[in-house]
Amino acid sequence: MNKPSFKSLLIPIAIILPLMAVVGLMIAAGSGQVTAPPSEAKIHQVEVVKLSPQDNYQQQQLAYGRLESANLSNLGFELAGKVQQIWVDEGDHIVAGQLIAKLDTKRLDASMKELEAALQSAKSDLRLAKQSQQRVTELVSRNLESTQRLNEVDESTQVAKALVEQTQARINTLLVELEKSELRASFEGTIVSRPIDPSTVVSAGQPVVVVQQSSAYDARIALSSDQAFGLTVGQKHRLIANGINLSGVIKSIAKTRQMDTRTIDVIFSIEPNQHPLLPGDLIALTYSKQVDESGVWVPKQALSSGIRGLWTLFTVQGKGQQTVTSRSVEVLFSGQTHSYVRGPLSANDWMVVSGAHRLVPGQIVNAVEAQTSASEERELASHQGKL
Repeated sequence: MNKPSFKSLLIPIAIILPLMAVVGLMIAAGSGQVTAPPSEAKIHQVEVVKLSPQDNYQQQQLAYGRLESANLSNLGFELAGKVQQIWVDEGDHIVAGQLIAKLDTKRLDASMKELEAALQSAKSDLRLAKQSQQRVTELVSRNLESTQRLNEVDESTQVAKALVEQTQARINTLLVELEKSELRASFEGTIVSRPIDPSTVVSAGQPVVVVQQSSAYDARIALSSDQAFGLTVGQKHRLIANGINLSGVIKSIAKTRQMDTRTIDVIFSIEPNQHPLLPGDLIALTYSKQVDESGVWVPKQALSSGIRGLWTLFTVQGKGQQTVTSRSVEVLFSGQTHSYVRGPLSANDWMVVSGAHRLVPGQIVNAVEAQTSASEERELASHQGKL
């Protein structure tokens, strides 16, 4: 029998040695992952809040309307005439008393010169009449003139005096017309439109500019009958425009109903605010509506998705080590941080407000009482009618 040669043994050795090395590496890698079984299960710590069932809640709602200028006026002359000059244009800001436009006053200026001359003549006649009256009075005292003559000069003096007063009154009338030939702003505002150009002949009362008051605004909000009838003139409410909180006072409540919307218009006076507002801006009224439904307020993070449109809320019976119970609840209203739900809940239950996604029914947890933030307390107070 021939002995195997070294070359014939080299091939099996080259195959077996790598296989043994791979098996050894696999055994070494697996031995590092083996861990001892835990001596006891870890108990999760969760934050809980005691439930406070109630019979109703305040639902915060919004009603929308439009911002209006408190005063929108068509300014025009009280006299007819030709517009000589207009100093403003659309978009210009004006102040109370500012000169806006002026009529051509050539005719009035000529009449004024005529009346001033007539006044000087009347005053001269009055001075002459008074001198004659003085001389005749002296002559009558010395019996050198008749009483009839004294009566005549007295009446002449009264006529001259009346003529002076009449001429002065005509001058005053003309001064009023000259004053009314100048159009001045009656309040601070902005020029909305200017339908008239210089050199246009206008009639009395014809609008020359349209001005809206910029320092005061009104909010017109349409409300339903039950909402409007629950309000009174003088009440103060919170309004929101362009994300800005405003304070509004009810100015008036319409006594008629809009036929197309069946709503009632409520007008709010907006208190002055440094933020820019424009007529036509959308404005919202925040108000509370009481809803008579039994339930509890729970934080949104305490709810998890359930089945058939319901939500799941985990509860325990108190603080310390407790067993978790799953409750199916229905969301009736959802606010910013809390939701109002109803379901099989009682005042003895504590709801889990954090870590609910890691829990399963029947699990043992360590329950500690959670602290409510200031923002959450304010929202709850508003929903409960305490604000």
